[in-house]
Amino acid sequence: MNNLSIRLICLLFSVLLLQGCGGGGGGSDGSGSSSTTTYTGSTAEATIDATNAKDLATGAASGTQQAVASDALSGVAMRPQASATSKLMEMAPRIAQWIGQLESSTAARTTDLSGDICDAGGSAIADTNDAETEGSITFTNCGMSDLEGGTLVVNGPVTFNASSSADSLHMVFRVTVSYIGESHAINMTLACSNITTPSISCSITSDFAGIDDRIYRIEDLSVSGNDVSGYYVDMTFYDPDHGRVDVTTSQALTYNCTEAVPGTGMLTLYGGSGTFATASFDSCSAYTITVDGVGTTYNW
Repeated sequence: MNNLSIRLICLLFSVLLLQGCGGGGGGSDGSGSSSTTTYTGSTAEATIDATNAKDLATGAASGTQQAVASDALSGVAMRPQASATSKLMEMAPRIAQWIGQLESSTAARTTDLSGDICDAGGSAIADTNDAETEGSITFTNCGMSDLEGGTLVVNGPVTFNASSSADSLHMVFRVTVSYIGESHAINMTLACSNITTPSISCSITSDFAGIDDRIYRIEDLSVSGNDVSGYYVDMTFYDPDHGRVDVTTSQALTYNCTEAVPGTGMLTLYGGSGTFATASFDSCSAYTITVDGVGTTYNW
C-alpha cells in the first residue's frame, strides 16, 4: 500500500474518532439522524455583552468537551472510557483494503465491502469515479462485532475527494454510529493539504448539539493536558444566534461530571470590538459568567 493510501487511512479514522465520549456525545437527537446537527447559524464575529455572554459560554463549555474527546480518542491522551465512537477504531483493518484498491488499476467503480466490513449484518457499498480521485462508502445498518462481544452499527455516507497533484484531501462525514445503546451523529468536514508529507495540515469543522440542545460549531482545535492535571483548549466557537468567538483556557478544565461540561476550570471568550467574558466552572452544577466586571452565577 502506498504512502497516500496510508495517509488516507490515518486521516479517515482520526476524524471518525473526533466525536465525544460520555454525557454529551456527538449530538445525536435520539432518532439516529445526523442531519439535525448541521450548523446553519451565524458565522459573523460576535460582540460579547451581558445579553449574550451566558449563551456563548454555555455552548463553549460543551464545545470544550468535544475538543478534549477528539484529543483523547485520537490516542494523544487516551481516556479509558468506551463509547460508540471509540469503537470506530476497529473499522480500520476492514476498510484498509478498500482504501488501497483506490490506487489500483483493477479497482472497480462500485465495490460491495459488506463481507469485509459488516461481519454482523448490513451493507457497505463503495463508489469511486473513473479517475479514482473521488469516492464514498455508504453504510446501511452495517454491523461490526468487537472483541468485547458488542456490535457497532453504522448508517450513512463518508465521502472524499483526493488530489495527488495538489496533495490534498477533502472528506465529509454524515454518519450515525450506535454502540450498546449509545447513538452519535457524526457531522463534520475535514480539509487537508500536504497529506503525503510531514508538514500535513488539516482544518476540522465539527457540528454538534450542546447540552441545551442548540446546534453549535467548533473549528481550529488545539488541546493539551490530561485527565489528572486538566485540559487546556483553544478553539473557534460558533453560536447559532450570536456568531463566532475565540475561546482559550485560563485555568485547566477537568471533566468529572455526568453532563458533558467541565467540573472545574475557566474559559475566556474573545469577541469583536475588544469584548470578552470569562466562564468559571465552580462545580458540576454551577458556573459563573463575568462580563464588564460583573459576575453572575448560573446552574446547569
